Amino acid sequence: MAPTAILETRRLMLSAFTPGDLGDLYALHRDPDVNRFLASHEVIASRGDAERHLQDYISGQERRGFSQWKATLPEGVFVGRAGFSVYEETSEVALSICLKSDFWGKGYASELADALVGWYFDNTYFTHLIAFVASGNEPARRMMEGIGFRQRQRTVIDDAPFDCLQILSPALARRFATGMG
Repeated sequence: MAPTAILETRRLMLSAFTPGDLGDLYALHRDPDVNRFLASHEVIASRGDAERHLQDYISGQERRGFSQWKATLPEGVFVGRAGFSVYEETSEVALSICLKSDFWGKGYASELADALVGWYFDNTYFTHLIAFVASGNEPARRMMEGIGFRQRQRTVIDDAPFDCLQILSPALARRFATGMG
């Protein structure tokens, strides 16, 4: 049975993870380049880690209606994961995209980020969305700023510096742009 798309972009499809996706998720994170710019809570270092993360993605989708989703090409080729997680320290929702290195530099992350932001504000009631970009990951930072994210603060996660970027919901952004409030 073909997976049901939660979100489709011009070149990609996002669908909920299933238990059968364990091998793809584990293989994605076996590439050290993939883990290089991730915060430690996103790194998958073992098959056991992959099992725990996969279960979190599945249960998060069931509870909240959003989570990390499986990203594939239309023909089903696994590209990576993308979607949302709850940042436990502040209970805010954070955007996260993690693609196989073969798909870097080809516009896939930008395509996903833009579509995910639109989906998020169309399908949730939240006022803002955050994203963490590792200090020094300028391509990711420029991509996020290009779709409207702005620097909120620099923070340290597990001894590594990250920029916490934020984008406001369209209604809130309009309100602040007009000087009301």
